Amino acid sequence: METNPFRARRLKAEAARTKAPSPSPAATSALLQRARAWVAERVAGRTWYYRAPLLFVLAWFLRGYFVHPQYSCIFDPLTLGFHEAGHLAFGLLGKHMLTVAGGTIFQILIPLAAGWYLLVKQRDPFGATVCLFWLGTSLVYAGVYAADARAQALPLVSPFGAVDVDSHDWTVMLMRVGRLSKDQQIGAFLTATGKVMMTLALALGAWVLRVMARTPKAV
Repeated sequence: METNPFRARRLKAEAARTKAPSPSPAATSALLQRARAWVAERVAGRTWYYRAPLLFVLAWFLRGYFVHPQYSCIFDPLTLGFHEAGHLAFGLLGKHMLTVAGGTIFQILIPLAAGWYLLVKQRDPFGATVCLFWLGTSLVYAGVYAADARAQALPLVSPFGAVDVDSHDWTVMLMRVGRLSKDQQIGAFLTATGKVMMTLALALGAWVLRVMARTPKAV
């Protein structure tokens, strides 16, 4: 009988991990085949080479984000517009912190909602990958903003009044949760996540175009 309860729990956990089945290559292959069939059904009849140039443009944007710390692309004005709209929308609730956080919430939720709409309602997987790329740029945008919480060196704009020290969203939010000293780490995490998401979006977009090119015009 095991007399050490900690060792007994550890042995039990190790046994459970040993017994847990790992996905077999056949199961993984079947999953990929189902995903390909699902995409092929939605892209049938669409022309891949009309969309391919956009993928190269997005790849150029991604290069810019890796080369320049504060790179900006055509998605940023759109992101800024929804950011400010988020402040306005959440401001109607009358809660200061929600009003402050509303900008970041909106700039993340809108690309997600647009991607869901294109994928589910418009049956456009490639369009959804573009929205995923947009979401990545929005996370980088948020990361740069978050990393500036203490320095407040970025030029701020606001259509809702004068800009002062309390206009910096991330300064207010991080001070509220006692994490202002972590602004650089939080900003770096958001930026890295955004770059990974953009890279994933490009890979998925290329895969969707490959499926599109190999799918007959009529299924």
